[in-house]
Amino acid sequence: MKRYALIMPAVLASSALFTGFALAGDPAPKAAIAPAPSSDLEVNFGAGYTSDYIFRGGDNGTNLFDMTLEFSGSGNLGALGGLDWTAGIWYASYSATGGGSNNELDLYSQVSKSLSDMLDVAVGVTNYSYFGNDGSDDDIEPYVSLSTAMGEIALGATAYYDEGPGDWYYEVSAAYERALSDSCTLGLAAVVGFGDESDDFVGGTASLSFAVSDDITVTPHVSATSSDDLGDHTFTGVSVGFGF
Repeated sequence: MKRYALIMPAVLASSALFTGFALAGDPAPKAAIAPAPSSDLEVNFGAGYTSDYIFRGGDNGTNLFDMTLEFSGSGNLGALGGLDWTAGIWYASYSATGGGSNNELDLYSQVSKSLSDMLDVAVGVTNYSYFGNDGSDDDIEPYVSLSTAMGEIALGATAYYDEGPGDWYYEVSAAYERALSDSCTLGLAAVVGFGDESDDFVGGTASLSFAVSDDITVTPHVSATSSDDLGDHTFTGVSVGFGF
């Protein structure tokens, strides 16, 4: 999404709408800071298709098919108290911009803690692996994020450190959700990204999530991004999520 393809700032981690704003498909935004969930293990599986693989304002290719398997839970760690954790795998296959097909496998984990009723902090790391026609080396990217809520709008700021070139990258994001009916939820998200060696970009996503059952959700989305590298670009996709 490099796993955050437009659908996932780490701070909002878990929304297929924020995969990189990587923009393509990673966790659902939270409308408010909620108490830590129970320690029961939660398992989520998702699969999706996006017309373009846009990552941080750059064009990685087209026809992105991706799958995610994610585990999450909570517990207590001594003096640190209650912590929430998430770990998962993101696999993607797509048509490369220069021709041929590429594949990507990302492993990620995150630990977060509520510092107050209005402020959360999270630290995590993502390992990116590429194979197929893409000759890129594996890459490791730790990050730290802060998130809060202003009314019904979730706000986040995240700093990523790319251990390969030693560059910093930053994102500021906002997300909003509103239930339109018992089975349909509107999601709106925006992100601004900038870094030491990355093009500055802005992006946005609008989605509709349809609860097909208690455990299955279908989410079509339309995304737009603007950067010096790509210019103005719009793309669409759909994802299916399963919770256990």
